Amino acid sequence: MTVSATPPSTGRYAHLAVVGLTLTVFAAVIAFVTFQLRDGLRQQILSGKAATLSAVASMQLALGADALVELGVTEVPGELLDAVLKASKFRGVLAIRVFDADRRFSGAVPLELSDEPPAAHEWTERPFARLTPRTKLSALSGAPADGAAGEANVRLLEAWVPLRRADGAKLAGVAQFWIEGTETAAEFAALDARLLLQAALAWLAGAAVIVVGLGWAFRRLAAANLILERRTEDLQRANRELMLAAKTSALGAVTAHLIHEIKNPLAGLEVFMAGQAELGARDDDGRELVAATALTKRLRTMINDVVGVLRDEQQGAHFELTCAEVGELALERVRASANQAGVRLTADLSAEKSLPGRRANLAGLVLRNLLQNAVEASPPAGVVRVSGGATAEGGAEFLVEDRGAGLGEAVRARLFQPCASTKPGGSGLGLALSQQIAQQAGGRIELVRSNSEGTCFRLVLGPAD
Repeated sequence: MTVSATPPSTGRYAHLAVVGLTLTVFAAVIAFVTFQLRDGLRQQILSGKAATLSAVASMQLALGADALVELGVTEVPGELLDAVLKASKFRGVLAIRVFDADRRFSGAVPLELSDEPPAAHEWTERPFARLTPRTKLSALSGAPADGAAGEANVRLLEAWVPLRRADGAKLAGVAQFWIEGTETAAEFAALDARLLLQAALAWLAGAAVIVVGLGWAFRRLAAANLILERRTEDLQRANRELMLAAKTSALGAVTAHLIHEIKNPLAGLEVFMAGQAELGARDDDGRELVAATALTKRLRTMINDVVGVLRDEQQGAHFELTCAEVGELALERVRASANQAGVRLTADLSAEKSLPGRRANLAGLVLRNLLQNAVEASPPAGVVRVSGGATAEGGAEFLVEDRGAGLGEAVRARLFQPCASTKPGGSGLGLALSQQIAQQAGGRIELVRSNSEGTCFRLVLGPAD
């Protein structure tokens, strides 16, 4: 079973989704930090303006207190309003209200301003300021608008300023200033533009780093995943080969036992069948007996071939056969069945390459099975061709070609695996066993082609160790 990898398009969309989500979260973090920084800077600007007004008003109050001390007077009515009026020369002041330390109204400019005391949350001993939305100037006093100036919509800077006669002295009162806030609004707009530009640059730089970093990480992950998939396929392939080796090894032990048990009875059966064929050679039963005798002889020849290979393995015999000799021996083993099927055998074999005895015996068994399959797949008067010789790598190869109808798709899908055979009397193990034998010989079987014009198998033997 081959591991199915994630389709490239699906993986690409997943990567893009991760990158997009990361960039979105990064943009949200930058936006949050930028808004927090903007609010902090705006508050610093407003606090600075309120602190300036507080310092100026307190200085005027302190100067007035010194003058009164020289006159021998400690307090006079309107002292707080007078000090605030001197401080109101600050550019853009539109109106003021003054309250004493007990939150009692002390005066206002213009006079139409309300004398209601400030709310508890606005009463403070620290200066603060806020920029109000656009409003009409006439709304400050509640009086009807006086001309176009009163109807003008302006931004107002409202500042609450504590008043003290000296540093560290107790609170003498609080002044409320309304200042024309266009300049402050413009300062805020410039600040927002700078922060927006900085945030955009920070996001672009961070996005570039994120894209490059994630791209590199995804490539590394894809490479690691590819290696893992290949290793998984190798493990699965090795597992299949081990399972097949176990099956064929067990089958080999059973085969060796069967060979030992049926060799002598099969020889006696061949003699009996031959004798019966001679007695009835003139009638139809005689011809059937002749065919049965030929089949019995073929079985005995196959068993003798296997026994010969096993004997050479046990005795450690040392000999060599050329590719031509290996091919001719295999042809001789199937010539009888080919003649009976009306199939012609042709050969194009080279004698330049020699194989050690063990490899030659194993290659002969594989070639015999491939040739037998080719004969059975060929139509009457068909041709089976075997060719072989040395390879450029120093090994050997054999090609077995027929002109049959080709292999079915189901057969090609499980070519070298045990399966149910489509041939009468077949076991479905022939090619699987042949592949195992070829691997024992240091080679492999390959399907070169299979179509309506025929099938071609290739037996490749690597260079000798």
